[in-house]
Amino acid sequence: MVIKLKPKIAVKAQYVKDLSFENPDPINSLFKITEKPKIDTKLDINITKLSEDNHFEVELSANVSATHKDKKIFHIEIIYAGIFHLTNVADEDKKFILSVRCPEIIFPYVRQIISESTQRGGFLPLMIDHIDFAEIVSQSNSI
Repeated sequence: MVIKLKPKIAVKAQYVKDLSFENPDPINSLFKITEKPKIDTKLDINITKLSEDNHFEVELSANVSATHKDKKIFHIEIIYAGIFHLTNVADEDKKFILSVRCPEIIFPYVRQIISESTQRGGFLPLMIDHIDFAEIVSQSNSI
């Protein structure tokens, strides 16, 4: 009888690697613009195998720009990362776990930092919608 052990994902650490908030023209953007700005969000995932056995760093990068009539209102760049230790994970399942499950774990922190940064910049807190990482990965694999 073969006993299959349940896969485990352990978060060993999580941290901000890079964070930038630009508010290039606060007087105009905070007091003179009455319409809702256009929000453009770009996400990227970077996975690095670390020297320790089955340890990986998963970076989630987000670039968020708000514009109004082609003028930048604010811009946020963040790289947030986690160190994950995988146990009992088959090689064929690692890509899915690292590119979907691990980003799902750290995404709420990225979302919160973006929300707090926009609010501290004088704007309403920007709440980014939930991201379906499985859908993103399946789309990128079909291209």
